[in-house]
Amino acid sequence: MRRLEEASNVVRAATGLLRQTSGLLRQLVMMVGWLVLLAGSVRLLVDPPSTLSPEHFVAPGAGAAAVIQGLIRLPAGRWRPEPAYLVDIADAARTPEA
Repeated sequence: MRRLEEASNVVRAATGLLRQTSGLLRQLVMMVGWLVLLAGSVRLLVDPPSTLSPEHFVAPGAGAAAVIQGLIRLPAGRWRPEPAYLVDIADAARTPEA
């Protein structure tokens, strides 16, 4: 039983680490998206082409897509197990050894 509890704690900690990593990557994608959107828009304003074609909107569109993707969140309470930082290490120490 103790081994199962230890494995559960490891899985919870790994889940917390993966959740934090995915949040960091989501924020990074969103920041890069804002930069690409800004750079593409400024380029269109400063140096407008004589004829606009869809390819001129690829960079601003990709930036906007990245920003929108960064804003999308799961509904509250869905897929939200107990965070790993709430796991009490003292509880693991108090359990009797099998």
